Amino acid sequence: MRLLELFAGGGGLGLGLDLAGLKAAAVVEWDKWCCDTIRHNQTLGYPLVQHWKVHHADAKTFDYGSLGQVELVSGGPPCQPFSLGGKHKGYDDARDANSEAL
Repeated sequence: MRLLELFAGGGGLGLGLDLAGLKAAAVVEWDKWCCDTIRHNQTLGYPLVQHWKVHHADAKTFDYGSLGQVELVSGGPPCQPFSLGGKHKGYDDARDANSEAL
């Protein structure tokens, strides 16, 4: 089963889905450090991430048409804007995927 992983972070959710037998068609994350973490694990030869195509991109502007068919879309959209740690800026927080501040 082909998977599209959005808001991938360091890849934790994707790792679990890979262990469950799903294969990522694309892994999309806008935070450079998170993408670097996944890519570093690829260079270390970590088997679950070897086949991942990591895209340092905004989920709102990513070209989904290039992926072909995927059976599952997964992801962990940012929750910080709505948490106590995020100071409750909500939709005014640039980390919110619906924010115009992006």
